[in-house]
Amino acid sequence: MARLLIYATDELLTELVRAALAGLDIEIRTARDRMRFEQLARRMVFDLVLVLEAAPLWCGREFFRRVRPRPLRRPEIYVIARHQRDETVLGLLESGVDQYMTFPLNLSRLRGKVIYALGR
Repeated sequence: MARLLIYATDELLTELVRAALAGLDIEIRTARDRMRFEQLARRMVFDLVLVLEAAPLWCGREFFRRVRPRPLRRPEIYVIARHQRDETVLGLLESGVDQYMTFPLNLSRLRGKVIYALGR
């Protein structure tokens, strides 16, 4: 079973994404703060991480080092955020983000991307 981590401070948004992914054979864990995120990242290896805002990525490289241990390529990391400035997007991609999407979020498109990423 694939593992997915949703990192977001907004509980409603987390539940919307969780509902959009209902019925898929994946284990979904959630983190609402950085400490919980780091606990989960140390204990488990995830196949996909959804970050539902760019704010937690103050230091992108360090953030990704915690969730993507070497030499593993997994998990893929998708960031969904309100920021659309070129510098923000470029910085995230250079730090290791695999996909960058902006709000408003198309939940059926996200579901399709998750299915594709996890090979379901």
